Amino acid sequence: MPEKEYQRLTRARSRSAFGVFSISRSSLWLGKDHLLCIDSSGYTETYKRFYFRDIQALSVVLTNRRTIWNGVLLVPIVICLAGLANALFSLPRKDGAVMVAWLVSIAVFVLPLLINSLLGPTCTCFVRTAVQIEELPSLNRVRRARQVLDRVRPFITAAQGELPPEGIPSRGQSTADSAASPAPDGAVLPAPAADNPAAPPLPS
Repeated sequence: MPEKEYQRLTRARSRSAFGVFSISRSSLWLGKDHLLCIDSSGYTETYKRFYFRDIQALSVVLTNRRTIWNGVLLVPIVICLAGLANALFSLPRKDGAVMVAWLVSIAVFVLPLLINSLLGPTCTCFVRTAVQIEELPSLNRVRRARQVLDRVRPFITAAQGELPPEGIPSRGQSTADSAASPAPDGAVLPAPAADNPAAPPLPS
């Protein structure tokens, strides 16, 4: 894939929500008239193109994946802290190797916990066209998704044009217009309740 024709929007990231060690990766690229999603399994690559003229919507759905990961990482941190506290009160002061081991174990889990928290809320992003709805796995953080959408939006607008505000009727206006439109030829509109003898009596 020539680098000049495409600009990288996201780095290759796991397709699975919790697949830290998954070999299936996905990345997103910006072309002249389309988005290119590359799915790589380590042995094969699949290319999916979404042309700007065909994109109907780009949606971002919030998930609780960050909260779940933080909860998973907190469990071993609590266990290590308990082990460190036990070592502080039960082992001789000169036995510092055990203390260091517990501290290193805590750091191993605290570091990904901090990174996961700093990256911000997680999400799932979808692109919708007239024939399909596809997930964009590499857009799994709200901050990154907003940055990419802000960058892509002008290309979609340029390809499809922008609907002026006066061209978007409000729901109330459309309802009023339909109510005020005359009945088609030969059609009979129902009489109001007050003039219709078959209507139930109105409460007094």
